[in-house]
Amino acid sequence: MDKNDNNKAVLIKKLMVGVITLLLIMYIIFSVLKTNVTQIKTESANIITVSDAIPVSGYFIRNEYLIENNEKGIISYNFNDGDKISKDESVADIFENEDAAADHQNLKRLEQQITNLQQLNKTAKTLSATPDEIDDSINDSLNKLNLNVNSGNISDAAGNIESLLYSLNERQIVTGKIEDFSDKVKELQNKVSTLKKESTKTKSKQILSPATGYFCATADGYEKTFSTADLKNIKTGDLAENKVKRSEVGSNVIGKALEGVNWYVACEVTADEVLKIKQADANGYLGVDIPSVSSSIISVDLECVNQESQSSDGVVILKGNYMNSAMANVRREDISIVLHTYKGLYVSKNAIHEYTGPVTATDENGNEKEDNKEFKGVYALIGNELKFKQVVILYTDENFAVCKISSVKENDWLSDEFGLLKPYDEVVVEGANLYDGKIID
Repeated sequence: MDKNDNNKAVLIKKLMVGVITLLLIMYIIFSVLKTNVTQIKTESANIITVSDAIPVSGYFIRNEYLIENNEKGIISYNFNDGDKISKDESVADIFENEDAAADHQNLKRLEQQITNLQQLNKTAKTLSATPDEIDDSINDSLNKLNLNVNSGNISDAAGNIESLLYSLNERQIVTGKIEDFSDKVKELQNKVSTLKKESTKTKSKQILSPATGYFCATADGYEKTFSTADLKNIKTGDLAENKVKRSEVGSNVIGKALEGVNWYVACEVTADEVLKIKQADANGYLGVDIPSVSSSIISVDLECVNQESQSSDGVVILKGNYMNSAMANVRREDISIVLHTYKGLYVSKNAIHEYTGPVTATDENGNEKEDNKEFKGVYALIGNELKFKQVVILYTDENFAVCKISSVKENDWLSDEFGLLKPYDEVVVEGANLYDGKIID
């Protein structure tokens, strides 16, 4: 190898070393820059409602009276499940054939339509609802109708349809598309008169209610297992499925009357849970969550507590009066006893930071004062800047907290330096080297 070749080899080596050195320097610079760029993840502070509740198995108790029929014919009910009834009121009629029974149901439907339209006529000149408000009512009826159809609450779904039709007719008046429904009422009244004339040609018999309360068209065989007279005597173990005996329901039973306006639910709970339930009742709030009956929490009262001693498990009896078709049929159900509900801002526990240090606050006279305080807060991304916002925690579980919603400083809990966490603020749940005022590139 001559001298020129050696020089070329040396040059190539130097170039390779230079390139490698340059790449190494670029890598180091990139790594440094990367560490200086804050990688963060945010979540919206949405408004949520959560409950502090005790899951239990509930057994529902009422005074129930079977309604029997020994006559032949087609039964046409006058009430839906959960409707109010009076003693000796006709809950159903018996017709000789299906056509007569169908005419009877059609007559009831027409009479209800007339009542609704006459009510609208009375209030047509004083209706104050706006089209937007009526649209909200229509949407609410549609949502409830969807829920009840999906859950099989056909009776409640029928009521939703009535409400929907009422709102649609109301909207026609409010928007000026129609002055009133007088002509429609006359048309329906003529149909009713015709049906009533035809019905007089067909004999029918009435089935009367044995009690005042609510109607239910089905019986489950547990009507006589417990009554309200037994409430204070129900002990732990009495509600077990192998101890609660079912009676055969006769083929002549066409429904039952649920006496009174109140129902009761018996639940086995631990001694600690008894204390919590008593405390919630003393605080003026106690409810039950029954998903199969209602999407809302149902208010109840503590009727009694059955315990052998204060340290033993027991049975709590809760009293309520909410009623719909599903409630009229419920017997044994998995429910939750709600001790408290919390409405606030959802914040991941990862986002909450402790702060201790000097803060400047303004007193009622407008004077500033400095003091050391300890409180919790979160970093919210406002534009491209991090802002520390103080929070007051109402409720926590393993993964998240519900924080107080507030628009003004209350009881001096908020220092002037830090803002309030507001609904839908973007809260930082992941990130390093966070501080108030930091700019995020």
